[in-house]
Amino acid sequence: MTAQTLSGTFLFDGSDPLYEGHFPGNPVVPGSLTVAAFVTMLRKRGYAPSEVRNFRFRTFLSPGSYAWRVLLDGGRARCTLFHGEMPAVTGEVVL
Repeated sequence: MTAQTLSGTFLFDGSDPLYEGHFPGNPVVPGSLTVAAFVTMLRKRGYAPSEVRNFRFRTFLSPGSYAWRVLLDGGRARCTLFHGEMPAVTGEVVL
């Protein structure tokens, strides 16, 4: 099977009430929301995520738009979310 790359943009809407408590005056996107965005995107594209592994958060992310890329290879989705040009979140979803 040949590796395939998916890409797109996630929008974490700063007007969501979630950010009122996470954190007041300086909102931060929860890591769980970032992981859920990858899992949801994979499900919508017909994949069946079964396990989340080794997600690393390299910086705090404010609400906004972030580019992402997923490398599908051998039953794994290697996920990267970018802050500008730099990887901000990396991890793997087993399919």
